[in-house]
Order: sequence, then structure tokens, then C-alpha cells
Amino acid sequence: MGHKTTAQALREQLMAPKAIERVHAMHALELELEESPSSAVAEELEAFTARGIPYYAPEDPEYREWVAKAVAYWERLHAEPQPPVACMSAPTIRGRRHGRHDA
Repeated sequence: MGHKTTAQALREQLMAPKAIERVHAMHALELELEESPSSAVAEELEAFTARGIPYYAPEDPEYREWVAKAVAYWERLHAEPQPPVACMSAPTIRGRRHGRHDA
């Protein structure tokens, strides 16, 4: 995953008075989902983001709970082990460059 934001930055954006900041935060969550492998946490986060951003009321305990839940999902998503990135060995790359595919 690209780690396009941090938990703290996500929290700050979701609590920001400007609506565009909150929209950017939700978009960051959606980008994380695109890059994450399928998992129970990813499915929960997808359902969470599909509901959208609730009415902005930073002093409301329910809004603060929603922000905490968003950050918790983000943290859980990043706590999951990531699959290894596939790579090719140098002989394989060299063999293909020279027209051989037997490496």
C-alpha cells in the first residue's frame, strides 16, 4: 500500500472545518482500499466509506466516534501483513532481453 496518509493526518482532516479536507480524507481511505488485498477489514472499511461522511459536528460525541472509527479502520488495514512484491531475477530478465524464455 502506498500509505498516502497517516492516522494522525486522517484524524485531522476528518475534523477539519473545511468540507474539502474531509472529502480528501475519505478519498485517501478509498485509495488505500484500492491498493489493499481483500480482507475482512477491507470489506468493513469499504462498507464504512460507502455510507459517506456524516453531518459535520466536531463537538458531537457521535461525530467524534465516527472519526475514531475511520482512523481505527485505517490502522487495522495497515496492521495486516502485506503480500510480498513479486520480482524477477537478473537471469530471467537477461534471458528475456536476449529473446530466450527458458530462464
